[in-house]
Amino acid sequence: MELLFGVSNFGKIKHAEITLSDFTLFVGDNNSGKTFMMQLLYGMLKELGNMEPVVEGIEEQGEKELIYGVEWLKNMETRVNDYLAENKEKIVRRIFHKDIEIGELYFRLVNMDEIYGCEISDRKSGEISWEKGEVVKKISRKMVHIYAIDINADTRRERADIFFGYRPDKSDLKKILAEKIWKIILNLGNAVSSKLLFLPASRTGLQLLSKYFFAERDRKAVNEISVLDFGDEDEEVDKDVTGNELGLTMPVYDFLQFLLRYNQRAEIASWNRELLKFIERHLIDGQVKYVGDEIYYHPDALAENKEDIPLYLASSLVNEITPIVKALSGVHNYKYIFYDEIETCLHPLKQGEMARLIIRLVNSGRRMIVSTHSDTMASKLNNLLLLSFSEDSEEAREKKLRELGLSGEDLLSDAKVHVYQFVNQNDGSSCVEELKFQKVPYIGYDFNLFTRNLDELYHETDIILN
Repeated sequence: MELLFGVSNFGKIKHAEITLSDFTLFVGDNNSGKTFMMQLLYGMLKELGNMEPVVEGIEEQGEKELIYGVEWLKNMETRVNDYLAENKEKIVRRIFHKDIEIGELYFRLVNMDEIYGCEISDRKSGEISWEKGEVVKKISRKMVHIYAIDINADTRRERADIFFGYRPDKSDLKKILAEKIWKIILNLGNAVSSKLLFLPASRTGLQLLSKYFFAERDRKAVNEISVLDFGDEDEEVDKDVTGNELGLTMPVYDFLQFLLRYNQRAEIASWNRELLKFIERHLIDGQVKYVGDEIYYHPDALAENKEDIPLYLASSLVNEITPIVKALSGVHNYKYIFYDEIETCLHPLKQGEMARLIIRLVNSGRRMIVSTHSDTMASKLNNLLLLSFSEDSEEAREKKLRELGLSGEDLLSDAKVHVYQFVNQNDGSSCVEELKFQKVPYIGYDFNLFTRNLDELYHETDIILN
């Protein structure tokens, strides 16, 4: 199941329908609305994750099973669209901290090929007496097993188990399970705030200045509180000290909070360790180290006994990559990563390595929403997707991977991809079109915007040399 978000007459974007699946890629000109759309999608996911789900349409299969099927899914879709229609201006203001005109904002669940079942059972557990240190009686508690049902294949897939420390009635149980299943559909797990990460195009500068920003914000907050406590009663005071004095959008402000609250995980999961090793070996050629609140970089070429380099003195490449290192080594497991302008500060050869990292992040179970205006990055991603979706024999594919210096980890495994091209129009608006993967001829995604630019360069060179 995929999530489709539609918007019309929003900023310079006349109309766009964006489907979020495993990997969503935005390509296009500067100032064509890619970042604008990414920030809107980020804020929309937060809004939807905090919505109260409907309980209408839930089917009871006896006393021990509930089915959240197509009827319930359609009711949820209706609830979301009613909410968006009524609150779209408020939602936009919460995201951008500015009133921006918006025509239509809507949501659809695409490919409803999966419904959800819940098996309810009673489990007896012992109640411990802390004074005696022993089980004094057995208590009956509820356990719910949530599974997804593939409608087409008629197969089940386990999704979650919930244990209750009390016995909720049927009405409360339906609501609690609806909330859990809704977050599963959105791929948000339990905590919305810790599942989304937005990496803005200006991440390097924000990272270097984040401490100073928050120090200044706290100083302003103290001044505001002082005026409120001791100032003239007739004096007008802006009581909003939420940290948006500089007009930051929600995603950018959340990124600053991510930097401020970063805590390194004591034991990094194996799949994250492999991703971090890839970054160290193929992108930054060294290690990012943490000493208290300070960050240092140790290049592979630097002897072990040499002093590490403070991050602010390291190259722009290292500073650019450090936020994703933090995302993989921190305490939160981010399910969505919005990565704006992924080619920033990267040499064309390093852009190829970044494209490999993006594919590996998707394979790790994260949903990646990525933007680029680099023809090199777009072409490299297209090549990896051509390999991923090819109908070559296993032997032929392995031969190509060896010749290209790649591995099977650089190919998408059972992932859905959507690619959108943003093009500036003569009237100042932006056109957003979905590009389809072309199998005949087998060229993948035709980024005609980049092709035209390259043709112009070749034509210019031809004129100069002839």
